[in-house]
Amino acid sequence: MRVSRSTKIDLPPATVWAEVQTARLLQHIAWPMVRFVPVGKTSLDAFQPGGRYQVKLRLFGFIPFGTQWIVTSLHDPQTGEWPKRLRDNGYSALISKWDHWITIAPDADGGTHYNDDVEVSAGILTPLIWAFAQIFYRHRQRRWRGLAQTLPMRRVIADEMALFRVARASGEQAAAWRHLERAHIVSQPYLGLHLASHCSMLGFAVEQRDWRETVGQVVRLALAPLGALTGRIPVGNTGRSNVSAFQPMPVPQDIATKIEATSN
Repeated sequence: MRVSRSTKIDLPPATVWAEVQTARLLQHIAWPMVRFVPVGKTSLDAFQPGGRYQVKLRLFGFIPFGTQWIVTSLHDPQTGEWPKRLRDNGYSALISKWDHWITIAPDADGGTHYNDDVEVSAGILTPLIWAFAQIFYRHRQRRWRGLAQTLPMRRVIADEMALFRVARASGEQAAAWRHLERAHIVSQPYLGLHLASHCSMLGFAVEQRDWRETVGQVVRLALAPLGALTGRIPVGNTGRSNVSAFQPMPVPQDIATKIEATSN
């Protein structure tokens, strides 16, 4: 039985094509319906031509649902032509066939036409698996469209968090906090990212045994949803306990420039 769904993603097709080859995208758009946990030493970072990746499936993040093989191939015309396609010809002990094709092509407005086409076979369970796939790919595409609105900011945050980890590993506490603050500035308009930023700050504060900062981060985790509900977000605020949670602050010019650049 086959499921086919299409949607428009408001990002350039080259950006979408780069993202679909990453496991982080799969984890994001599948959450919270399905979480993929690599088995053994399986590296689940990027999908390569001829790749084979064994994963445990967790429904709603925690309910075991067996293991699945993800078997990938890329169909990318080297002439720069479109469409481009990624195939996962996967299977498991329960599902004998999960042949999923992602097709990406430009649309007339500069965005991306995105199509999921999957053929499933699971014996007498095929109708049930087909019904699940209908819901699952509707969910995935909805998550994709939402991600498109925040992807440029996520990239800036990822850069800052990478620099934070480098500074933390080298014992440069001031630099580590500075990168956490910069990530917070970018994250504020988006509740999920905003909460994740404060969770990172809370974890680092506990690690440093900075109890004043720890309490401050707990308070800010409670305030963040209220700010999102009321729309009262203090632009540029660093998110630390040494500044008022309600105080707007200047956005560093380089951060503003990065956001603008990644939006293009």
